[in-house]
This record gives sequence, C-alpha cells and structure tokens, in this order.
Amino acid sequence: MPEECYLGALSEQQEAAAVTFHNLTEAETSVMERYLSMKQGPTASQVLQRNPKFKSLFDQLGFGPQAREAAAVALMNISAESNSHRFTAQPQGSFLGNDNAIVFTDEDMEVPYSEHRRPLYLEGQINDVFIRRALVDTGSSVNILPLSVLTAAGIPLSKIVQSQTNISGFGNKSEVTVGHLQVNLKVGPIRSLTKFYVVDVDVAYHALLGRSWLNKHKLMVSTYHQCVKGRIGLRPLRIPGNEAPFNKDEAHYSEAEFYTECTGVGSNPSKNFGTYLLSWTEIRDLSNEELISIVDRERKRHSEVNSHAYDHPQCSKVMLPDGHTVYRL
Repeated sequence: MPEECYLGALSEQQEAAAVTFHNLTEAETSVMERYLSMKQGPTASQVLQRNPKFKSLFDQLGFGPQAREAAAVALMNISAESNSHRFTAQPQGSFLGNDNAIVFTDEDMEVPYSEHRRPLYLEGQINDVFIRRALVDTGSSVNILPLSVLTAAGIPLSKIVQSQTNISGFGNKSEVTVGHLQVNLKVGPIRSLTKFYVVDVDVAYHALLGRSWLNKHKLMVSTYHQCVKGRIGLRPLRIPGNEAPFNKDEAHYSEAEFYTECTGVGSNPSKNFGTYLLSWTEIRDLSNEELISIVDRERKRHSEVNSHAYDHPQCSKVMLPDGHTVYRL
C-alpha cells in the first residue's frame, strides 16, 4: 500500500471531483488513470484541451487528437508537484486558475504620460442622444443626472418620480434631488435601463455613473489606464475613456485643463480666459484715458466669459456620413 492515500468525491449536486494520491508507482498511476477515464465527466486532460487558450494554441500548432492528448498530459506532468499526482475532473480549467480575472496592462493605457490627473469620462447615449462626459465615480453609490441634461435630451419632466433624497458630497455637503427616473443608457456595448437621481445643479459632467452601475455590470475601473474592463459572458469587455470630452467652448471648466486636445497641445485652457495684461512696451506711451479704456474693455470681456461659464448643455442635430441623423450634447 502507498504510504499516504486519499480518495474523495464531492456530492452529486456539485460538478467537481478530485482524487489525490502521493508516492504512487508508475504502475499504480497507470491503473488510476484508466480508472478515472471510465468515470463519467471530463478528465483533467479533456478540461485542459477544452480551454479556449489551449485550444487556440493547439489549433495554431496543427495538433491532432492524439497530439493534443499527449501535450495536455505533458503539461500536467510538468505542473505536478514532485512525487505526487493529481487528477481532477472539474469544468472551467482548474489548471489555469481563474479565467475570469480582469487585468490592466500597459497596452490599456490611454494617456501618453503616467502622472496625469484626468477623471474618467466615457461616451454614451441617453435615449439615443449622445453624451461626451459620463463621469465614472467609484465614490458615489448612486447614478446622477443633471436636470439640464434631461431637458436637453428631450426627456419629459413628467417621467421623474418626485422624491427628495439627500446626496452627500465633498465635505458632507448635501444636495436634495428633484426625484429619480429610469432611462435607456448605452455605454460601449452595454445597454440597460438605468436608474438616475436627478439634481438641479451646474456641473461639468452630462451624467455620473456610480457604483450601482459598475457593480450591476461587474465592471472594474482604472482611472490610471483611463478605461473600464469587464466581461459579457465569456467575452472580454473594454470601454476606453473619452480623450477629448471638452470642446473649446467648454474650456472654462476646471477639468478641461487636463485635456490638451481642447485648445491645442501644450496649452492650458484656463489661460484663454481672464484679464489680458499688456506688456510695458505697449502701454508706456499711452495716456491715462487710454489705459482706463483698455482696462474697462478687458473687464467687460472677462465678465461676458464668466456669464457663459455654466451655460446649459444644448442638444445638436448631426448628420452622419451614412445618412442617419443623431443628436449630441
């Protein structure tokens, strides 16, 4: 008899069975392999061959059935511990660990430099109206929609379920919601009926996607890589962030300075606004009246800019090359 022997099987309701023997001779190992091959359910070798990654590798190598079996057995032998043999009949490829792992790599990086401070904005659609700034916020437990965006998207206010809810933000400052509603939201390939709380505030985002949306679709976020990843069934899912969420007319938003695509590479959008200062050589020969006139003109321009700092979003009609008409915020 071997020095150590363990034979175990799970209940009929479970889909896995494992048998482990230590210090077996080659003859004993061969007997157990033949025994297990007669049991119902896939063998470890069969599970390994069915794994999509190994199946793709074997297909590229042109392996036939016998070559695949031999390669699978060889891989199991390599991975086995010294002087022990483990045979499993378990679906989902136990030899490969967890196939549902979500990994962010350097290839996922959407920003050319690592020390960026960008928030993660995704592009999406609300009731078939395109939005450029769906802010992903893992610090929020709810999804938020500004009232101005709701109006611009043409959604009747009668759709709002009237209810006042306090939403706490930075410094425990609370904002009372107008109510909540369900909208048809599409982000990447994900389309679902999503609950939003409506607030009547001026914010930079068109929609805020909190943990409720992320957890519902089992998504992982990396603001560093500027993308969201997950799975739809067994198919990997990746939604990149919007690299240019602000246009030049929206450069007054504080977060626009993190996106050089707004006003040209290397420029700071905030520098386009404020009081323009002339150099000394330009004003040294001017009279007091001329100086006062210049200052008054710049103050008026600065006031006009600030008056448009929080213009409500407007929905524009856009004709696509294929002839279809879409609406964008």
